[in-house]
Amino acid sequence: MNFDTRELPSYDADALVIGSGVAGLQAAWYLARAGKHVLLAVRDTLLDSNTNKAQGGIAASFGADDNPELHLEDTLIAGAGLSDRDISAIVTEEGPKDVKVLWENGAEFDTNPDGTLMLGREGCHCRSRIVHAHGDATGAEVARSLNALVAKEKNVEPMEHCYVTDLLVRDGRCYGAVALHEDRKVVIRANAVVLATGGTGRLYSKTTNPEGATGSGMAMAWRAGAAVMDMEFVQFHPTTLSIQGCPNFLISEAVRGAGGILLNLRGERFMPKYHPMKELAPRDVVARCIFKEMQEAGSPFIYLDATGIEDVTEKFPMIAETCRQYGVDIAKQPIPIAPAAHYMMGGVHTDEWGRTNIQGLYACGETAATGLQGANRLASNSLLEGLVFGRRAAKDIVDNPLPEAEQGLYWQENSLREETFDDTAACIAETQDIMTKYLGIRRNAEDMSKAIEELYWIARRRMGRAAMNAEELDLRARLTVDVLIARAALRRQESRGGHYRTDFPETREAWAHHVLDEKHEEGLFAGITEQEETGDKNNGYDVWTGRAAGVMA
Repeated sequence: MNFDTRELPSYDADALVIGSGVAGLQAAWYLARAGKHVLLAVRDTLLDSNTNKAQGGIAASFGADDNPELHLEDTLIAGAGLSDRDISAIVTEEGPKDVKVLWENGAEFDTNPDGTLMLGREGCHCRSRIVHAHGDATGAEVARSLNALVAKEKNVEPMEHCYVTDLLVRDGRCYGAVALHEDRKVVIRANAVVLATGGTGRLYSKTTNPEGATGSGMAMAWRAGAAVMDMEFVQFHPTTLSIQGCPNFLISEAVRGAGGILLNLRGERFMPKYHPMKELAPRDVVARCIFKEMQEAGSPFIYLDATGIEDVTEKFPMIAETCRQYGVDIAKQPIPIAPAAHYMMGGVHTDEWGRTNIQGLYACGETAATGLQGANRLASNSLLEGLVFGRRAAKDIVDNPLPEAEQGLYWQENSLREETFDDTAACIAETQDIMTKYLGIRRNAEDMSKAIEELYWIARRRMGRAAMNAEELDLRARLTVDVLIARAALRRQESRGGHYRTDFPETREAWAHHVLDEKHEEGLFAGITEQEETGDKNNGYDVWTGRAAGVMA
């Protein structure tokens, strides 16, 4: 997008928070409580977020037989060797306090008759530790309660229908952003910027995610010079409702935790032959097993049977009602399900306070790669991570304020050709098909190379042109993150967690490290020429060293 900040309407704030999921709302609340003027920029409305759609719950060690160390070990096991122990310890130790604060401030979590929190169990957890609300509407309750808390703070200024497009960075420091606010270009000046823009599920044609989950924050940060990490690790949720004409509605893992079993089209339970934890195996394992059974049957679905769960419709009212609308009574019939893109374990690389490599720029929630999720997120750790790192980012901004920007700083972009396209929606659908076909549950070098080549063809026409509206901005972000995922997946020559390669089916010790992707001056759309097994190692990271050629980002 072309702009000159000297000519744009200007907003000023101590902190700009982008996104209204759990991480963004938590950061805004804590910043406002500390007296900071916060501008909360939201692409659609305050309730449009992955958080609002989350069903399962929040993992936290409240049980009498549980403790943070057990939660830590479960997190490390699920992360397949790539969850950072120190980061994971911070989350599992501090998380229960954050959940308790939210509960004490109005979150209506489900409780036992004695007033203690009711705890469920999900895959790969050794204890019942899932805090939930209204059965299967935990995310909606978290979003409601945090929105209510933020609304009470006079220091928070919400800006709905505000699509943040470009970060304003100079000499390694972020000073704010440019946005389309109700189709008008504006500049937002802030001493700190918090990216909490959610994940990448909408890069795929089948996903549990809402419309805004296109990786826009990751793309924007990468263009500004922030490093990204672990982009190859995309988690596919094993169980989404699979009925023709029905959206990919998520069937919570808590259904399997309560006793739901997976059946193939012959009515046979198949998970016991694949994994000792059966239906509660790690999500990547369950998703691949379902995919295999579907391929063998030549079917777009298999079944999740919840008929053996006592009071199943009362325990999962939202799931029961949605399935009923599509002709399935979950108390009497098995549910047709299939995997769908669900969660991005990678993202903008941050430290233990949510800081990126750009001064004044923070990332938290699904936008960030803190090192917690590793190669395969442990169920219900995502809302917990958002609470912990939203608070920690806010605390660092308050405790370590940057000096005010010098007067007269401005940014200008006028090199992009202004041209309106009439095929943007078709291009978006094409990129989704490419990602689903070539970078799904099962991958190989030939397919991923085809994906990059096909994405380049689209990019050659679109990059270098000014995005004239939100849809074109969306396509630009999608292309950027698509290629970041594809080249990280091509580089990792093994199978680990959410990244499974048929040409490298084994987990390899040589790859027990992260892949860090750093921006080069030439841009993103580089020829993928480096395929050696190891790259330049930096403290446990494999740093991308590819040189750019062809289209500029």
